[in-house]
Amino acid sequence: MTFNSGPEQAAGPASGPPGRRVLPALLTGVSWVFLASVFVSIAVNSLALGLMAVCWLLLMIAQRRWSVVATPLDYAFLGYVAAEAVATVCSVRWEESLFVSRRVLLIGIVYFFASRLESLPALRRTVGVLLGSSAAVALMGILKLLTGGPGENTRLGIFQFYMTTAELMMIALLLAVPFALHPGTPKSFRIAALTAAGLMAITLYATVTRGAYLAAAAGLVCIAAVRDKRLLVPILILCVVLVLFAPPYVEQRLLSIVDIHHPENASRLMLWSAGLRIFADHPVVGVGDIDLGDLLRRYADPGYGGEWGHLHNVALQILVTLGTLGGVAATAMFGMIAVTEWRVYRAVRDDWFAGSVALGSLAAFVGFQVNGLTEWSFGDQEVATLFWVTVGLSLAVGRLKEKAGAGGER
Repeated sequence: MTFNSGPEQAAGPASGPPGRRVLPALLTGVSWVFLASVFVSIAVNSLALGLMAVCWLLLMIAQRRWSVVATPLDYAFLGYVAAEAVATVCSVRWEESLFVSRRVLLIGIVYFFASRLESLPALRRTVGVLLGSSAAVALMGILKLLTGGPGENTRLGIFQFYMTTAELMMIALLLAVPFALHPGTPKSFRIAALTAAGLMAITLYATVTRGAYLAAAAGLVCIAAVRDKRLLVPILILCVVLVLFAPPYVEQRLLSIVDIHHPENASRLMLWSAGLRIFADHPVVGVGDIDLGDLLRRYADPGYGGEWGHLHNVALQILVTLGTLGGVAATAMFGMIAVTEWRVYRAVRDDWFAGSVALGSLAAFVGFQVNGLTEWSFGDQEVATLFWVTVGLSLAVGRLKEKAGAGGER
């Protein structure tokens, strides 16, 4: 696990022309808006992401230094981007594929946080903004419940569709929980982490989203298995209690997970069957990163309602849109992310803050993958954005560890 950056110049953000002093502060502020807005507004979040890119580029020009670090994931990212490019060139609708495949630009989020978080205080402030924002939004969701909405047999969405809210809360919850469990966490921070995790858990529960439930459970099992296997028993007990004492509507949703005849499950099975047929006809480079609505209506069994434009499964969606080439590239990319995040955690596990960030990022990866078994979460910009943030945070932790080991700033 090695991180490299270009040669440092003598001029830093605290000296030289005003741009070199103002731009770092502006860039930090915009990055905080970016983190907070992922839970609130995709428009604000996209605008903040664009401003981040512009400010960072201007800062590098002002400092005359290329400050984007190399990471262990570079070749894996390059392979995935290449697969997107090939699929677009060969796509049945290449213009649409070119537009949709801009999702690869979100990978830049990883490099931003891995490169810009060059000190432990900066990392702590960033994580604080992220978890504080998610806790505040979760509190809004709880207040919405207490003031009469949503009603019975409805599902809580705060600023987004309820599924997006659920996935965002799932990732944020898994980032917060390790702080509450690490034996070295200061009491005040532990209380704050427990409070935030509680708010997120209640809001997640109120979304009544089965995939996010399973994803959160998988992430919590990952945390327990890695941090302290004795925690597996209380997690199991908690899951059983939540099922036994669930309100009727939630209970019905939970029981439907194993009912293959449930309308939503039957619809997904129909989608997946159609997806396999499409893949069989386009096995090498896929059909391109496009809306699959027309193809699904053509390939699906009779009775399919034709309401979906994606396959509700990340792996199959990638196979159909990017073919075997993209499937191999995506598998390699996700595999390298898992290996890298595990290595980072092993290196920093004893540090209460860095270890918790690393474990939370690893658990978020597990949750994201489990959620992707029944949802196209990789295609949901807000969810994909938060996922890439967690990868960037893990790489930042690894980079700080290497700097500390080399005698750099801790």
